[in-house]
Amino acid sequence: MISCTSRIFRRTMSSNPTSHFITLPNRPIIGSKDELTSGPLKLHYWEWKGHEPTILLCHATSFHGRCYDRIINEALHGYHVIALDFRGHGRSQQHPPPYSFPWLAEDCLRFIEEMNLSKTKLIGIGHSAGGYSLIYAAAVASKRLFQSLLLIDPVIMPRSIYEDDDIDLSATDYVLRRKNQWSSVEDMISRLKKRGTFSHWPKDTLRNYCTYAVDKNFKLVCTPEGEASIYRSGSQSNSNIYPLIEQSKYIHDTPLHIVRVSPGETTGVFDQSPTAPDLAKNFKKGKDILLENVKHLFPMEQPDIAIDLVKKFMKETNKISSHL
Repeated sequence: MISCTSRIFRRTMSSNPTSHFITLPNRPIIGSKDELTSGPLKLHYWEWKGHEPTILLCHATSFHGRCYDRIINEALHGYHVIALDFRGHGRSQQHPPPYSFPWLAEDCLRFIEEMNLSKTKLIGIGHSAGGYSLIYAAAVASKRLFQSLLLIDPVIMPRSIYEDDDIDLSATDYVLRRKNQWSSVEDMISRLKKRGTFSHWPKDTLRNYCTYAVDKNFKLVCTPEGEASIYRSGSQSNSNIYPLIEQSKYIHDTPLHIVRVSPGETTGVFDQSPTAPDLAKNFKKGKDILLENVKHLFPMEQPDIAIDLVKKFMKETNKISSHL
């Protein structure tokens, strides 16, 4: 009873993060005439003040850093937390599609470097594309970046997927038909709360998503075309992360918790896990965690499961750290 009361109290007393921007120099960008160019990239992030270690949270494709407020406020209460908005998401800079997994991941690494986050004790928590980005950053960095990593159903597929030039990507075509324009945040909420996965989201999570997913004209920042381009990129050969993992000098010193979902019977395109079943075996300190009867977007649909998961991860991480 005390635990339940404490959880409700924290929801009502949740801390308000501050909004920040940072500009990364010399990043690949698609120009207004659909040409590939290089230039400054303005990224946005949310910051919750607190004590070490610093936790860097990276979101899933088409979402943003504020979709995880419940997890941050309950499982990471008191810690210094930074939630990054990837390019083309939240309040970060947009450009015409395509976007790609490697670009998001390299942005993540440059962000860590520009913010000098690795000078402190740094922990990474990434969901879906966010998990891919953290692994990529850890693999290609010139030094060890993270004290530990929690990867929640990361989009790191079996190696054979990246080697298949004929893979069918038609399952993602429905994204292009997604509604892109709303008359207000309230209009967006009233429509989405009756549809698909959004109908299962807690009210506060759905409100946060809708509030920060649109621009001042109530148009999706992550457009259907941009979202679809990321999904297509995820299985292409240049997104193959396995060679980077194998060549990395430092990632194998990092404890990794890799969470996979097994949703059981489901018809949703994105309910299934995109994570290779044997992914953890590619790391010397990899730990595989399988969640039964849970879907890919469970951090939003069932945040209490994610809260308990993050709490256990932090407890284990802190225990290991105290013995070093």
